[in-house]
Amino acid sequence: MPLKLNKLKALRVILSKIGYENVIKIMKAITVILIFILALGVRLFPFKWGSYLTAYDPYFQYRATEYIVKNGFQAWFTWRDQMSWYPYGRDVAKTAYLGVPFTGAIFYILLQSLGMKCSLMEACSFLPALLGALSAILAYLIGREVDGEVTGIFAGLLLATSPAFISRTTAGFYDTESVGFFAMMLSLYFWIKAMKMNSIIMAILSGLALAYMNASWGGGLYLLNLYTIYVVFMLIIGKYSRKLLTIYSTTIGTALLLLSQVPIFVRKYLIGYATIPSIALIAIASIISIIKDTKKRESMILGLIFIILMIASGITILQFKGYLRTLTGRILTVIVPSIRENIPLVASVAEHKTPTWGYMFFQYSATAILAPLGIYFALKRRKDYDILLSIAGITSIYFASSMMRLIMLAAPFISILAGVGISRLLKTHIETIIRKRITAKRGRKIAVGTSRAGSVGVLIMLFLILAVTLTSWRTVAYSPQTIITCGGVPGGTKYKDWIEALLWMRVNLPEDAVVASWWDYGYWITTLGNKTSICDNATLNATQIKSVALAFMSNETTALKIFKKLGVTHVLVFETFDPQTGFLLHGRGYGDFAKSYWMIRIAGLNVSDYIKVYREKGIQTPEGPKAANSTLYRMLFATRREIWKSWGIDIPAPEHFKLVFKSTNGFVFIYEVVYGEEAEG
Repeated sequence: MPLKLNKLKALRVILSKIGYENVIKIMKAITVILIFILALGVRLFPFKWGSYLTAYDPYFQYRATEYIVKNGFQAWFTWRDQMSWYPYGRDVAKTAYLGVPFTGAIFYILLQSLGMKCSLMEACSFLPALLGALSAILAYLIGREVDGEVTGIFAGLLLATSPAFISRTTAGFYDTESVGFFAMMLSLYFWIKAMKMNSIIMAILSGLALAYMNASWGGGLYLLNLYTIYVVFMLIIGKYSRKLLTIYSTTIGTALLLLSQVPIFVRKYLIGYATIPSIALIAIASIISIIKDTKKRESMILGLIFIILMIASGITILQFKGYLRTLTGRILTVIVPSIRENIPLVASVAEHKTPTWGYMFFQYSATAILAPLGIYFALKRRKDYDILLSIAGITSIYFASSMMRLIMLAAPFISILAGVGISRLLKTHIETIIRKRITAKRGRKIAVGTSRAGSVGVLIMLFLILAVTLTSWRTVAYSPQTIITCGGVPGGTKYKDWIEALLWMRVNLPEDAVVASWWDYGYWITTLGNKTSICDNATLNATQIKSVALAFMSNETTALKIFKKLGVTHVLVFETFDPQTGFLLHGRGYGDFAKSYWMIRIAGLNVSDYIKVYREKGIQTPEGPKAANSTLYRMLFATRREIWKSWGIDIPAPEHFKLVFKSTNGFVFIYEVVYGEEAEG
């Protein structure tokens, strides 16, 4: 016992020397470091399977980064990629965002200059995890700015472990969102600092980060227009100020000035309906300032008339000349989800589908319940940044519920708002417990209200909910890369067919080979297979995708004519057949047969001519009057013809396509096109 007392006394002496305030600061710093380590750690699990990239798009980002590292940053702006979108080629600067490859190249060069020996693939795989962890720290900083230290800690912790945020910031997901969301968090942080400090410098920094976001990801338009919606709302409720005009104009002006140098943004958005509201609002806010500050009525009226005429005439001229860019089909389907089915090219992409409520709850967990509580507390206080975060929370949840890919969009705002809700609950109920304990000890009558037991119960329930929420990341984080799971087959890590096929293609096909496939695999073919592809995930030419779809679903005569016109030498197809039975895995497969539904629709054909659905059995089969003549089906099902014949489905082997490669498990097939008279005309 004396020994323990001596230790306690020694501890008190040490703490008194350090100072209790410094001890608290050290504890805060340790907490933030632990949040960073946790956020980074859970995102590094995919390295268990190697330093591969996941999904499809990251392989283009890697290839673009490799090009910059080899040729320099300036070379990006003149790069005409002849291995993509053959035979036309791809103007990369005008069709791809530069944020990810530029960031990756800078990161890799920095690592090399510090003497760290790693491959470019390893650096690109690691970068998304690092940016995701830094985004969690930014969530902490934003939460601290808006509602104090406790809110900041919970905001950072929740974002660090949010499945919705982990899914696109995990190691290997080297794509636009990983950089774009980091930039978004930076811009939000500097905007809030600018509002609190009335700082032009912070507004400029917010604008720089906003430009960085829009140069990295098309979803950057959300933040650009969020600021616009926020200022409009502030005008409506009468909370407009000169400070708000200055910060908004500086932020938007800085961003658009920089973005005017980014070719893809100029082509798609700079002068269009996506940015006109933001630009027009600067003029409108200026008009309001004129009304407030101008004493002479005549001057005020002249100023108003001049600005209104300038705006109206500018928009009219741009529209008449055809310079105003309309919103893309994908953006329109986010705003109005009901029109998605009418645009097959958009609807065919799995991540464009509308998520179910169950899926959304899995991604957000209890934060989906705590965030509305945070909105309530924020709107009750009604500070400028409270209103901004509330609008962000509401709008981002709407967009997330309209498209699966945008599930991530709401995660930062939900985490911060949930942090506000948790902080307020803790403060209220801890104060209740302490107050009633002191009152009871002094023998005073306890006031009527929330009981001490009730507050304890609320806190226990809150911590139980948080325990579940903070451990829900496991399923998402502990997932192998897509190429390791053979194109996303559940439990498919035992199948290495895609890696096998791409390595074979790289080594065995001629250098001038042109490979046709469905667009999903274009980036793998060009980056890992090092061969020219016809289309990929970013192909803008809808006619080309429709031509490929028509070639696959038509008879061989039509297919040969289309492929010859496109200069195709080889065709790659993919389907997941059960290795034991030869039937489609899970009744419909995970490859080109499942995707043929959309090929048929994009080509303008009838699905019932090719596919039969057995709803009671949950399976689909290649049956219909045109199924046996489909070039795609011949390439796929003829490889197991005898098995399928036993089930009454006879699809013959292709006559003009020579099988030159079959993967070990019979999932990936590569055919050489044998042209003849059928290809003429």
